[in-house]
Amino acid sequence: MRVAIIQFDISWEDKQSNFKSLEKLILPLSGKTDLIVLPEMFNTGFSMNPDKLCEHPHSETFTWMKNLSDKGNFAVCGSYIVKEAGKTYNRFVLVAPGTET
Repeated sequence: MRVAIIQFDISWEDKQSNFKSLEKLILPLSGKTDLIVLPEMFNTGFSMNPDKLCEHPHSETFTWMKNLSDKGNFAVCGSYIVKEAGKTYNRFVLVAPGTET
């Protein structure tokens, strides 16, 4: 198994900027790796504003990870803020090509 561990300059609380930065680093790895490991809280950085930044399961960041995984034909994993049943979590998620939403 070929694993790529990604470290990058996270843009504080800016999901779209982080997604774009990560795509530039990750997409060239297509065909060269099987698993991409992203930093903890990769989409926002650590924040004291979890209610502002949280997502429901299978929402924006999950969809981004799924699309990236399908496009690059590799698994992608990392953690981000998820809100479920009224509570927020730093949830680790792994998405592989073909993962259902």
